Amino acid sequence: MDFAETLLRLAFLLLLGLGVLLALLTFILGWGLTHPPRIAAGTAAGRGWYLDPADAGFEFREWTLDTRDGVRLPVWDVANPDQPNGPVVILSHCWGGSRCESLQRLAFVFAPASRVIIWDMRGHGEAGSGICQLGTAEIDDLIMLMDRIGTGRPFVLYGYSMGAGVSICAAANDAASGRVAGVIADGPYRWTREPVHALLTANGLPSFPVLNIVHRVLCVLIHGLRDSERAQFAAKLKCPLLVLHGADDPVCPLNSALEVAEAAPESEFVIIPAGGHLNLHQADAQRYHTTVDDFIRRCALRAGAGAPGASQGTTTA
Repeated sequence: MDFAETLLRLAFLLLLGLGVLLALLTFILGWGLTHPPRIAAGTAAGRGWYLDPADAGFEFREWTLDTRDGVRLPVWDVANPDQPNGPVVILSHCWGGSRCESLQRLAFVFAPASRVIIWDMRGHGEAGSGICQLGTAEIDDLIMLMDRIGTGRPFVLYGYSMGAGVSICAAANDAASGRVAGVIADGPYRWTREPVHALLTANGLPSFPVLNIVHRVLCVLIHGLRDSERAQFAAKLKCPLLVLHGADDPVCPLNSALEVAEAAPESEFVIIPAGGHLNLHQADAQRYHTTVDDFIRRCALRAGAGAPGASQGTTTA
């Protein structure tokens, strides 16, 4: 065997090894994105969170939403007897979150609402079989959830991170019904790959070409992923959009969230100076609460759902 042949064989083995490594990284990332860690009662207890609305001092009932493809999604339904004519607020969590996590935000939206609905999206929390579809099938699930509730009261959709995009897209797809009075998007991103790229970079992992390959594969496997860009949905909204974003968000770019807000026909863009990602309600709790409460009340009044006593002094930046 001459030297040139040896080099060719070594090059072949090197390329084969790189190919196997790339395939392995692609599989691991793709699997991880569609199978996020589940936050259920045990995890919540370990973090010192409320375990259910009663633990937080709210009366509630629990029921299950059965999707068209047979996935069972658990729901907490929290009624507010002091505001029977208010809108119904639906809380949609982030990727890797759950209704246990959303519960920690309940106090920010409860006062102006007649009911607050907190649910586990597919592949999360205590939801049944089914994988996370990165904010695509979850859009139809949220619309089905509104159909199931069907109270005649207007809805305000509140979501954070992935849940923010799901809320925007659901409101856009359901715009003809006129039942969504407003959307609150906390820490949204425009493109699905943006938060994934940020997390890979933060952990010292290569995003290219693995992320590109994974995204192309998932676009084939997950219907609608290619078309889930959030700004194009925001442009179709028929209701006000409130976007809240942290000035120091390391996961979802500030400019990306601004582009989503600017695409909407009617929007407010609020920057929390000390905010990062998923912590805006903690970084400036008073401002966050006032802004969200005031927005829900204004949406309710606009939709003819009485929610008196609106907070004053909301500021935007």
